[in-house]
Amino acid sequence: MGSRWNWFGWGSSGGSGGSTTPVAVPEIDASTGLLAMAAIAATMLFAWERRRRMNSGK
Repeated sequence: MGSRWNWFGWGSSGGSGGSTTPVAVPEIDASTGLLAMAAIAATMLFAWERRRRMNSGK
């Protein structure tokens, strides 16, 4: 049947016999993740407030 989805070699369903090598992935702890989410939320709130003020004519 072949591969259902194969984006950049991921998710191939079949026994092609090729070996996969593990890849090192940087770890992120909870405090760093929370800090990143807070930064994204602050950016979104800033953009929302700026758009709101521009639409109200201030």
